[in-house]
Order: sequence, then C-alpha cells, then structure tokens
Amino acid sequence: MFDDRASVATAAGMRLAQAGVRWDVVKVRRFLGLQALEHIKQPGAVAVDPHWPEPMLYFFVPAGTLADWDVPDTTALNSTECTTHVVLPPGHREAPPGPYWLLSPSCGLTPIATLHRALEMALGRRGPHPHFRLDTAAMRADAALLIADDAELPESTVLPQLVQQLRGHLMVLVPHVEDRMRSVARTAELRLVAQVTVGEARRRLDTVPGITFISEIKHAQALARSVEALCRHAEVLTPTVAQAPTIGVVQQ
Repeated sequence: MFDDRASVATAAGMRLAQAGVRWDVVKVRRFLGLQALEHIKQPGAVAVDPHWPEPMLYFFVPAGTLADWDVPDTTALNSTECTTHVVLPPGHREAPPGPYWLLSPSCGLTPIATLHRALEMALGRRGPHPHFRLDTAAMRADAALLIADDAELPESTVLPQLVQQLRGHLMVLVPHVEDRMRSVARTAELRLVAQVTVGEARRRLDTVPGITFISEIKHAQALARSVEALCRHAEVLTPTVAQAPTIGVVQQ
C-alpha cells in the first residue's frame, strides 16, 4: 500500500517525502521505464518528472528492498547513505505541467523482484537489438479513432483512457525518433522536419486541456496528430532489422 502520511506540503500541491521510510524509489529514464512497464502485469504507483533534458519515471517499491540494487541506468533512492527526499505530485494530477502520476498512488507498490526482472528484460532487449521496430500500426490505429475521416467522437467515459494511450505512444515515439535522428546529417531536411515534429509533440504532452469536453477532444486530436506524424518519421528513420522486437503500448 502506498503511504504518504509523513510527507510535507510544498508549493502547487506538491508534497515532499523521505525515501526509505514507508517506501523506496527507483529512478529510471522515461524510455527505459516505459519498456519495463510492458513486462509488469500489475505495477504499483509510478510518478513522472517530465522536465527536459532528462525525463524520469519514479517506481515506488517496499522500503528496505534496495540495499543490493544493481540495475544499470537506474538510481536507488532509499536513504541508506544519506537522507533522500522525493517530490510527490498531487494525488489527482495525471498530466503536466510539472510532475504527475503515470500510475495512481492507489496502485500501491511494485514488488522489487518484479521491477528488477522487468528492467533486466528491457535492458536485455535493448542490448542485442540496437534498432527497435515500433508497433506503429497499432499506434496509428489509436490515433485514427480521433483523426480519421470517418472518426466519430468518443464518449466522455472513453476519452481519458484513449488520451493516456496516446500519451504513452508519444513517450515512446519521441525519444525513439530523437535517437534515430542522430544518424542523419544535421542539415538534412528529414532531420529538420523531424525535429520540428518532436518539439511539437513535447509541447502537446505538456499542454493542459480546458475543462470543457470540446477542449478535451481538441487536445486528444492534437496528440493523435503527433502520434501519426512521429510514426511516419519512425518508419523512415528506423532501418529494417530482422526479427526486431516490437515496442507496444504502456498498459494503464
């Protein structure tokens, strides 16, 4: 169970809590963390710090379980050697600006063995396959629900889940396309256009929609257009690799 009773209120509804008391935290780069989530059937609470240039995911695990943590590209926050505090977003915040919850505190804690295994699997997949093959067909299908010529407006009860799926797609697509751009000449038109598309996607990820249903629909459609555009760039920039693994959707 996630417990924040010992936290201290700060600005903008945030709370400051000491790691290693009621839970420990594993800090992971967002791209790796999203891959690890694909291997966890029932993950616990996960917070996001979206600030550039190092967007991070924070996995909350049982206290006292990180003493021998040794997973590359991750950081254990458990107050073993020094007092470490973590900023907790407001419990209701599920989108930027600022830190937010990718998975609600109500999800509890992720078992340490489960997280360790998921991260090792994600790192193992990255190692032997430097070129990922994203499931752009599935991503485009989700985007088409909002921007296809024959798309119908989703019901208000369905829209939040669809928005979370689109956001998950963008969190995978943005770093993937950025990584692939490095192999293209800086002055090449393909790279310049991709940079503009990535920048637009980041702005849309950080945008907070209005309170009306129409505003939420327009926000969702903007996310869908970025998904569609980045899928095109990913397909052009990513070489074909035999039996390359597929990156799917972050399950909510």
